[in-house]
Amino acid sequence: MSDSIGFLSVKRHAEHGYFGGYLIVNPLARPLEFHCTMPVRPTRAQELLYGSTLDDFLCGEQIAAAMVGKAKLKPEWLFTDCRAVLALTGAVAGHVLYVDLPAESTTGAAWMPPAGKLPSRTLTVESYRFEVLPECRITENELAERLQGLAPYFDLAEPFQRITEALLEAHPIARAA
Repeated sequence: MSDSIGFLSVKRHAEHGYFGGYLIVNPLARPLEFHCTMPVRPTRAQELLYGSTLDDFLCGEQIAAAMVGKAKLKPEWLFTDCRAVLALTGAVAGHVLYVDLPAESTTGAAWMPPAGKLPSRTLTVESYRFEVLPECRITENELAERLQGLAPYFDLAEPFQRITEALLEAHPIARAA
């Protein structure tokens, strides 16, 4: 079992585009590494060609893949609050899990959640609902074991709140609604 856990978020701002943040923490929720992107705006050609799969492409295959590729640490477990990041699954060796969190826990007024179109299967552990791509072979028991290895006060929503705040700090233009 890896000693690090990844939390990756991609937010969409209506005016400025997509922003990505990737926080890697230890089991006590202490930061080990952080990466963020500059705003990414799709071209008109991308919007036309990718259609309803644009968010999967931009969030998973472009933004998330770039941040994961730059990271020195390669966590076995990567949680995301952006369903479109599941498109990253085939590009990493570890597990990519979408955590279905209340929108207000990770999204500020200026952010809109990107939509993911890929088919998924659902896992429920404790009070959390997760989604993974069908090819991900993780079971609810394996996920429950991993969550039990975290500090008792570890809240899966909290690292995403830190990422959102760090993105706003790094990109003050995103504060404008």
